[in-house]
Formats: sequence, structure tokens, C-alpha cells
Amino acid sequence: MNDIARHFYEKGEYILSGFYERPERSRFCRLCDGFASYYRNIRLPEYSGGSLYPTGKAYYMNIPEITMVAVPHHSPGMLYSPELLEMTCGKEYADMVVRDIPMLHLLFPNPPRTTGGFGYTHAIPNYSRIEKEGFNGYRKRVLALKDSDFKDGMLSLIDGIECYVSRIVKMLKEVGGKAELIAAFERVPFEPARNIYEAIVCRNFIFYLDFCDGPGRMDTELIDFYNGEDVVPLLREFFVNVNENDGWDLALGPDYNALTLQILKACKGFRRPSIELRVTEDMPRELWEASIESLKTGSGNPCFYNEELYQKLLSERFPHIPKEDLLKFSGCGCTETTLAGICRTGSIDIDVNAPLVFRKTMEESLEKCDTFEEFYEKAVSDIADAVSESAKFVYDFYEKRSELLPYPMRTLLIDDCIDKESDFNAGGARYSWSVVNFAGTINVIDSLLAIKELIYDKREFGAAELIGLLDKGDPVLYKRLEACAHFGVDDEAADSLAAEFSDRLFAMFDNYSLPFGDGFLPCSIQFTTYVDRGKSVGATPDGRRAGEPLCDSLTALKGKATKGPTALINSITKLKLWRLLGTPVVNLSFSPENLDKALEPMMKSYFEQGGLQAQITCVSRDDMIDALSHPERHEDLIVRIGGFSEYFNSLSHEAKLSVIDRTVMM
Repeated sequence: MNDIARHFYEKGEYILSGFYERPERSRFCRLCDGFASYYRNIRLPEYSGGSLYPTGKAYYMNIPEITMVAVPHHSPGMLYSPELLEMTCGKEYADMVVRDIPMLHLLFPNPPRTTGGFGYTHAIPNYSRIEKEGFNGYRKRVLALKDSDFKDGMLSLIDGIECYVSRIVKMLKEVGGKAELIAAFERVPFEPARNIYEAIVCRNFIFYLDFCDGPGRMDTELIDFYNGEDVVPLLREFFVNVNENDGWDLALGPDYNALTLQILKACKGFRRPSIELRVTEDMPRELWEASIESLKTGSGNPCFYNEELYQKLLSERFPHIPKEDLLKFSGCGCTETTLAGICRTGSIDIDVNAPLVFRKTMEESLEKCDTFEEFYEKAVSDIADAVSESAKFVYDFYEKRSELLPYPMRTLLIDDCIDKESDFNAGGARYSWSVVNFAGTINVIDSLLAIKELIYDKREFGAAELIGLLDKGDPVLYKRLEACAHFGVDDEAADSLAAEFSDRLFAMFDNYSLPFGDGFLPCSIQFTTYVDRGKSVGATPDGRRAGEPLCDSLTALKGKATKGPTALINSITKLKLWRLLGTPVVNLSFSPENLDKALEPMMKSYFEQGGLQAQITCVSRDDMIDALSHPERHEDLIVRIGGFSEYFNSLSHEAKLSVIDRTVMM
């Protein structure tokens, strides 16, 4: 061990110690060495006495004595704070790490009219292949490659994981761990699982190995190991781990089986994983009933996906992708479209803040435009410019990341990186695309409708006058804005404008490419971000005051869905949802007492009209209001946010109010 590697080793920075052991090798190989060092040296989490291991918060978060600065993370692979690293290891060493392993999100400022992103990445490991082939099969494939730093790095990483598993077996024997768990780890993940218990032990281990992102398509992938067992208790034990680590998505179907039902039973009361039920026309009634029972627990699980329409649209968008690969469709992160085990999904790479752009257009151009059509075209053009900036940003980010920040673990876990001898962040995955978000779409639609009516059609206000009154928060103006035509009430004229605008907006990324992969998939996913995204936006003619939250994905603005659920669905399905293959999120709220009779017919009606995705909050409004004043009474209260569920008490005050203000649809 050289002096630099020893310095980091003595400071407990095992990833950095391994990275600097072989400075003559490629950055990819050195990062493989870094994670191999991590698994050889990291203190093992305590054994909880259960049927799975590890449990609880992931590795470095689970051990109070460990104060590592460079830590694993499922998006970039590794994160560190340069300031903390300087404090613990000294400026010379911190500067060296910043030079050799730059954190790209610190180097790339977002374009001014966008927010979020920073190349955030989700992916789902090929759990099924590991469960059926084992890492010894992976090692065999790596050994067959030509000699290279890629091959040496992959072998180093696999050896480090094998050392980690051996340490686990030794520890479990010393502390009197369950015999079946020890026996499972003496086999998986290096040899194929022989039964469903070993497969779930393997999946739990890989979930932690992937730094706790998503648990995969469990019913379809585990059914080959199933022999009629009741695995609900074991699944719940696994879901405790997923929930504890803020893990993400688990897709169910469309090949429903006995495990589909068991997973729906096991997820009751959990906010994570986010269960995504892929709904077909012939989905069994018992799955609707199990979904209703789960939603009644307040978990927000499952959400619902229009399977037939997704498959049709994906096959049209990606004619080169075989059907068997498209059937691996799943959401990742919040709900961003991916193909489990074979895809690298940028999610969400960047967030175009449409109301921020629109407000600037109002200030600079509204007074100069003689007709609504002229102003409308200017607004669309300005957003298109922001999209162009965004596409270039993501392109440059991908190029730089592929050069500077390899991702060894996902190169191991995602097909076809090994076969292509290419890093996950450099086009190694079989498929790759960037999911990009449009924030505030409905805000802009309602603002356009108000401007058309008040300035151009009825000429009640001048441009400067309207903007001035908006900024003053004039109560007379805001009362007048409430009476303007708006989205969400099945108004033909309003929905016609919404359809035309959404068609142009959602198509804006179509002509842009990336250094590798299949380009961009737009989405509309606002989780708690709709609160933050609104803080930088001045007052808008949709009735939103300066700094208030933006719209909640694609549902009507607060208080405007006044004609009920059917009218709202009719409006939503007038939007060009088919262009939002990254997923158009629609949040609907149901009162618990009406869920049984309303859920299935509403979902079926929505999907028949072209709806793609819907997620449900089924929590008493009174409970949420009481939780504002008495959070201690509602520690387990869960609400559905734009793409996942969250504890109500963990939300900001603004987000809590926004969730409470959602219209109860049924």
C-alpha cells in the first residue's frame, strides 16, 4: 500500500484508499478497486436476528462510529463533501480527490431557466439474472474478456464482494444467526438460488449492494422459485429495509401470479417501496380488491399504470427494442420509465420551469404583442429556447460524466455493460435515455387562458396593469381570475388550448440527441419539488401568488376541479399524454369510505380515454388537518406525493397545506 492509499485507509476512507492503490490504472479500474476496498474493510452492520441481512439503514448510515466522507450513493455511485474531506484528511488530500474524482453536480450549474436534475440517475439491477446465474457466472463472463483495465477492475470488484459475503457468513456464525440465513449466504449471491427464500435473501443483499434504489419486478422474477409458500412475512421484512432506506419502485404484472397478490398484501402500511401495478383489461378482480385494501391503510400503494397503452407507445417510440425487453417496463425513482435490469435512466436529468420562463415572457413581451396568437407564439418560443439550453446541458453533462465518473457497481449489475466492456455511465447498458421534466404545465395553460380572456378578448386590463396588479396581490384582480376559463372542468375551449399547447410543449425534446442512447423522454412529475420550484416564480395569471407552489403534476390547480372527477379526467386526457413517455403523473384523492365503489370504475374509465398513470391518496382530510397542530398523534400518517408516498410529518409546511388542499375526488 502506497503512502496516499495508507493515509486514506487510516482515516477510514476505504473507497479513496482503494482508488489510490494503483494510480497507473484507468479511473474505472481504480474505482473498482475503491469499492473492493470498501467491502473488504467496512464494519459490518449489526445482525438484527431476522431472516434477512443486511437490515436497517445502509452500511455507513447504520454505524454511528463510522464517519466516512466518501460514501456510496445510488445515483453517482459515490458522493463526498470537499469541505468535510479537507477537515478530516487535509487540504492537500482533499484537493487531490476533487481533481481525480470530481463531483460533477458541483461543477455544472443548471441553466438559468431550469432547476433540479444534475444528471440524477436511477436504475434497477438485473436481480433475476443474479438470482439464477450467481456472481460466479458473472465472473466467468468477465474472465472470457480480453485483458484490459475493464476486465481487471470488474474482477477486483467481484473479489471484493466475495470477501464481503465471506465476512458476513463468519459474523453470522459468531453471533448465532439463523441457520437458514447462514446456509443461504453460503450459496447466494455467488451461486444460483435454489428456492424462494434464497432468492429473496439474494435480492435483499443486491438491493443494499446497489445502494438501496429499487427492488425490481418481484412477482414476475421470483415466480420460478415459488412453490406455494406464504412469503408475506418475509416480504414485509424486506419492505422494512426498503422503507428504511427510502427505496423506490416495485412493478407488478402484467403476468399476474400468486406472488402478485402476496406482494399487495405485504405492502400494506408501507410508504416504500412504491408499488406500480400494471393494469390490463383482464386484471383479476382479486387484485383490485387487494389494491383497495392496501390503499385503505393510507400507504398510497399501489399506483396504477395503463399496461396496454404503455406497451403500444413504447413499441412505437422504440421500434428497435424487442417485445421481450419492453415487457421489463417499470418505473424507477418516482415513476420515471425504465426497463428493469437492462436500462440506464436519467431521472430527472433536468427540470424545465415553464412558469418561470412564462413570467419572463409576460414581463418582456406581453405589452408588445397586438394579438393573443402573437403572444402565444412568443411564449412557446421562449420555452423552446429553455428546452434547447436544457438539452445541451444534459448532453455536455453526459459527455463529461462518461469521461470522469465511471460507475463500477452498476456496470456489474446492469446488462450489457460486461458484454460491451463499457461503463454504465458511458453507454454500457443495453438501453439508455434521459427523462426530463416539464414543471408547471397547468399553471401556464391557465395563465394563457386568463390572458386571452382579460387582455385580448374582453380587454379588461392592459398588459402592464395586469402585471402590476398581480405583483401587488390585488384582491379584486384575484377574484376576477377565479372566474376565468380554466383547465380541469371539461371546458371545450380551455381543453382545446391545453391540447394544442401540451402537444407543442411535450414535443420540444424530440429533435435532440445524447452522446449515447435513445434520446429524451419527457415527463410531468412534481413531487415535493412543486413547492420549491414555485419559490422563484413571480405571480402568474392562473391565480398563483408570487412564491406559491406550482401545480401538482397534471391535475387541476388548487380549488379549480369544481365539476367533479369525470370532468377532471376528461380534461386531463385532452392533454397529449402519449408524448410524456417518461410518465405523466396524475394525483387523485379519494375519501376512504368511497374507495370500494369508485376506484375500479374510475381507473378503467381514465385508461380507456388514454390516461397512462394515476396514483391515489386515501387519507382523511381531518386527520391531515389535525396533524398540522398535533404531529405526535400522526407519526405514521402517509400521503402520496408526485411519484411516491411520504410521511406527512416529514413534509414542509407548504407541502402539507398543498396536499390538504387537493380536491377529494370521490
